[in-house]
Amino acid sequence: MNTLQTVLWSSLVCGASLWGQTSDAFVRQTDLATGQVYDLPYTTPGGAYTAPLPVSDLGAKFELFARGTAWDTNIYLLDTKLVYAYAPAATLTISSEDPYVFGDPTSGTYVKRTRADRPFQLTTSISGLVTAQGAGTAEQFVYYTVQALNYDPTTYSGLSQTPYPLHAYNLSNGNLSWGPLYHELTSSLLTNGCGQQTYTFVRYAADQVPDTILAQPTMQIWPVATATVDKIVGGQVFIDRIPMLTFTMTHLYPDSRTYAQIYSGPAVLGKVGTIITGTERSYGTYYNPTQGVTPTNVPQNVSIAIDNLSGYASADGIYTLEVITETPFFARAGERLLNITFEVDRVISSRGSLSTAEKPTP
Repeated sequence: MNTLQTVLWSSLVCGASLWGQTSDAFVRQTDLATGQVYDLPYTTPGGAYTAPLPVSDLGAKFELFARGTAWDTNIYLLDTKLVYAYAPAATLTISSEDPYVFGDPTSGTYVKRTRADRPFQLTTSISGLVTAQGAGTAEQFVYYTVQALNYDPTTYSGLSQTPYPLHAYNLSNGNLSWGPLYHELTSSLLTNGCGQQTYTFVRYAADQVPDTILAQPTMQIWPVATATVDKIVGGQVFIDRIPMLTFTMTHLYPDSRTYAQIYSGPAVLGKVGTIITGTERSYGTYYNPTQGVTPTNVPQNVSIAIDNLSGYASADGIYTLEVITETPFFARAGERLLNITFEVDRVISSRGSLSTAEKPTP
């Protein structure tokens, strides 16, 4: 048995006021679950009527009656209203390959995150509404919207950015699964997505209660990391010392380990090489469990200068230079952001010098 007892009388209140005989007015409450009928005095028209009896889970019918004036002793039905006991509730579970969550998921307001190229799934659960014929919109539906907001791709901030709508639905009782889904941000490429999608569940205004947010979780989307290196191109042959190189890495995921490595031979996906000292960057508690590193909740951009690559390629031959990143995606397997294969051939330089040295004097 639900304890909802307040009934809004709009046309009913007006009818009683116009009739004028409020002392002879009464409300008949019929329990739709049991069929029991109760006649109750109605002496204060002009506002909300509070029924002294609770409304059952199946609802109740309220009928406003009044006697005629003066010589008219008939009883007239002024209006009827069906009231249903409802207490809408909504939850949304966001499933991402990244276990990160900010806030309490049980509160309905929390933040999850993913990478722009990775899928995620939503599960909605709506309860507490009614499906009886004649029920109002607020009693039958929860209003569900999806709104997007692009972040500044350099500061990763949504300040001063304008949100825009993606979807809007009326949802009734039940569970729905949505996915696999990809972000719907207005980025030039899927992999460049940078922003958030917010999922809002609203209880429609009713019973003197305004529109009320029931749950509002958010999914953050971060761009896919990239890496470049200057002063070296694929197929280049070095006959002398390799110059200082600068690695530029952008959008490193806030839970990631990224480094440059080198190995002899042509490029082989998944091959483990020698990590170049000074290039490794780690973010998040997974990769820094005991170091007390201040966690970051946004991607990172770094530029690293390396002046000793020749020490990793001391013998002549073919070498491959790579930048690898590990994230919660793909079970933290290494992903290659960059690979360049080059050659070291100091013999050419030596032969050139020898030839010059032995050249006969005219």
